[in-house]
Amino acid sequence: MLFNSLDFLLFFLVVFGLNQGLRPWPRAQKWMLLAASYWFYGQWNWTYLALIVASTLLDYSIGLGLVKVRPMRRRTLMTISLVANLGLLAFFKYANWLILNWNAASGWLGFDWQFGAVDVLLPVGISFYTFQSLSYTIDVYRGDSPPRRSLLDYALFVAFFPQLVAGPIVRDGEFFKELDGDRRLDAERFQRGIVLIVFGLVKKMVFADGLASVVDPVFDNPASQGFWDVLLATYAFAFQIYCDFSGYTDIAIGVALLLGFRFPQNFNYPYVASSFQDFWRRWHMTLSRWLRDYLYISLGGNRRGKVRTYINLMLTMLLGGLWHGASWNFVIWGGLHGGYLAFERAVLMRFRLWRSDARTATVLRWIIVFHMVCLAWIFFRAATLDASLQLIGHLGDPLSQGFSADRHLWLVLLLSALMFAHLLGGLSGTKTRLMKSGTPAFALSMAALILVLIWFTPEHSAPFIYFQF
Repeated sequence: MLFNSLDFLLFFLVVFGLNQGLRPWPRAQKWMLLAASYWFYGQWNWTYLALIVASTLLDYSIGLGLVKVRPMRRRTLMTISLVANLGLLAFFKYANWLILNWNAASGWLGFDWQFGAVDVLLPVGISFYTFQSLSYTIDVYRGDSPPRRSLLDYALFVAFFPQLVAGPIVRDGEFFKELDGDRRLDAERFQRGIVLIVFGLVKKMVFADGLASVVDPVFDNPASQGFWDVLLATYAFAFQIYCDFSGYTDIAIGVALLLGFRFPQNFNYPYVASSFQDFWRRWHMTLSRWLRDYLYISLGGNRRGKVRTYINLMLTMLLGGLWHGASWNFVIWGGLHGGYLAFERAVLMRFRLWRSDARTATVLRWIIVFHMVCLAWIFFRAATLDASLQLIGHLGDPLSQGFSADRHLWLVLLLSALMFAHLLGGLSGTKTRLMKSGTPAFALSMAALILVLIWFTPEHSAPFIYFQF
């Protein structure tokens, strides 16, 4: 069930009405939200709902056990949680990729050790709810959070439908603080929620789906493209994936807000970033902090010398890339960003340009960071490594295709307008201003955005990109 579908609208209106009506009975309200969340997920595949239930029961039990057993037993329980959660993720997401690579390697070495593919369907959202559930047991193990005594509360934390499929990745402390707090819907929350939902729909349905018609033909058929087609499609994909994913999380945060839950911000105008570290503080922020707190710091962070810091950055980003999907392209994408971050710390920070707050230096850094991020997006979007290299090869041959006013000029103008709007939003906080605006300005703005949705939404809408992760 997609956020931008009529089915979801009807579903949410029912859930919203029941949530408001059940306010005097908090426990009944929680049961309703859990049932709605399970029903929401079951619309994709009822069978795989059992995975969420199993993960919930396991980590709930381990969380309680971590505060009752001796220290050595605590480590055993934590190991069970890690192996079970990551084992399920590895089986469903990486089994066939590992088999494919094993078969290729054994064939290259001359061994006849071949395995058949496993016939499994990737459960929607498994990467997100696995990381969310795992973060709970790690927090309890570290003593950062107390175990949740109520199974109902914990089950709702894992399965709450707004963020279940594609984030944001919410920490247990954040969720339970909201669950236990005052979740009454006042005018301020209502206005913020509506602004987020409408902005998210415009990002997804107008811009992301509109740009797909430019991006898909180029990336799906890389051999027959030229320089300008590839260059503009690369820029277009940078905005497509931003509008698609940030649009989803805007809707998710807005829907949760209307149900009484404040979720953490997940995007903060990432293409405004003037350093690679700043980019990762703005892009998929809840994943970035998850990787930092549970992987980078666990590896030693920056506490074991410069060389180890660079290695830890590379390992964290390589695994972050692999988290996105079972493909060497995602590993390369993560490796590029790990290399950017390590090179920035080791080399770039020695230059005045990279440390200066002067406007000219900031603009130059922004140009460099944006284009290096776009280069990495090629590996993220292309279907294979060969396709990625073909596309990069076209970028290395500017004379392979002339600029066509009829074919390319409109796209240059559109992408320039998108970048201008992105920079303006990052510098002026347009969305935040609308959330705090008076009723007339709010009503007029929402009416205008709804008209934009009606007039400019393409006939066909694609699933959200991050549903595949």
